Amino acid sequence: MDWDRELLQVVAAHRVGWVDGVTRGLMTVGMSPLTYLAAFALCVVFAWVFHAWRVSVSALVAAVLAVALADVGKELVGRARPPQDLSLVTSSGLAMPSSIAAMTAAAATPVVLFGLRAADRTGRLVAVLLVLATVGTGLSMVYLGAHWLSDVLVGWLLGAAVGAGVLWLLDRVRVPRRSAASWPGTGNR
Repeated sequence: MDWDRELLQVVAAHRVGWVDGVTRGLMTVGMSPLTYLAAFALCVVFAWVFHAWRVSVSALVAAVLAVALADVGKELVGRARPPQDLSLVTSSGLAMPSSIAAMTAAAATPVVLFGLRAADRTGRLVAVLLVLATVGTGLSMVYLGAHWLSDVLVGWLLGAAVGAGVLWLLDRVRVPRRSAASWPGTGNR
């Protein structure tokens, strides 16, 4: 934990006013229920546009599961958050693993893997943007002093593992396709 404290002391000594404002704003937006509704809507749009329903469902399920696992992990580890003298925000609860890091990595991983599998410019762009957003979110939590860097690193690992695992499981589920003639009301009884 010494390296975590030393790193956060360096960050605290070199904070910049406009970055403080941006990261606080991102944290406020990230905690809004509207952000979660917008993320859900974005998953639906992504699934519809790219015909990637399993990927979108994987992202949603993985995000919820990762937060639940992170909360259990926090109770098991019992690590305190950074002290107030190193923080720009007041954070309650335990620190490791970071729930926000786990959630963002879990939601991003299935979509990143889909983008990399697509092997086209759009897929790579989506993958890069999601990785940057996930890394930016986690690093902003460290910058604000809401988490130690190791909390975020463990959260990312947990989230990525959950996201990849859920996608792997859902990729193996086979949904039988029904022909149009077998649908109710089509005359085929």
